[in-house]
Amino acid sequence: MREYEIRILRSDGACSAIIEQVQLNDHAAIRSGQKMARGHPFEVWRGLDCIYGASGRPVAEGDRPAA
Repeated sequence: MREYEIRILRSDGACSAIIEQVQLNDHAAIRSGQKMARGHPFEVWRGLDCIYGASGRPVAEGDRPAA
């Protein structure tokens, strides 16, 4: 099991919610993010690695979650 952070984004690209959870693998975390986002853009982070970014914007150094 691994820890993930799901960031649900607003239309302007700002983060509207951050959810931390434990999932079995990356695929399960992405599926969970899809369900929680309900059609809104979202990102899934595993530590400092963005494993899924639906925002369409590059991941800036300042956008990385705190370790």
